[in-house]
Amino acid sequence: MYQNGQKVVCIDDEFDPWVFDLFTALPKKNSVYTVRAIKSGRSNPSFVVDEDANLSIGSAEFDILILLEELINPEDPHSSIQQELGFRAERFAPLQEDLEEQEEVELVGFGQEAESGPTEFKP
Repeated sequence: MYQNGQKVVCIDDEFDPWVFDLFTALPKKNSVYTVRAIKSGRSNPSFVVDEDANLSIGSAEFDILILLEELINPEDPHSSIQQELGFRAERFAPLQEDLEEQEEVELVGFGQEAESGPTEFKP
């Protein structure tokens, strides 16, 4: 899964129309973001309108949601607990450049050590 501070790239920015009414900031496909928090929450809600025309969530799926450093959204108006609206973790993938850069640093470090000659062993 993800960790706080990890860089991720958005791979899915297709949202249902209702999302645009609740969220103030949405991720864009192929854009890089930083994970701010990971939490449990709801996704894919089905909405119900009562006889007074009040809208509420009838049901929803349990999901792992992430909050992003670069995007701040309001609290979920349909939740009994105060929590910021988040994004399904499956909308993102780990940024591969982080791993490639780390491998490159390790290889450069190894190469530099090899160029400086063998280390003398002193018992």
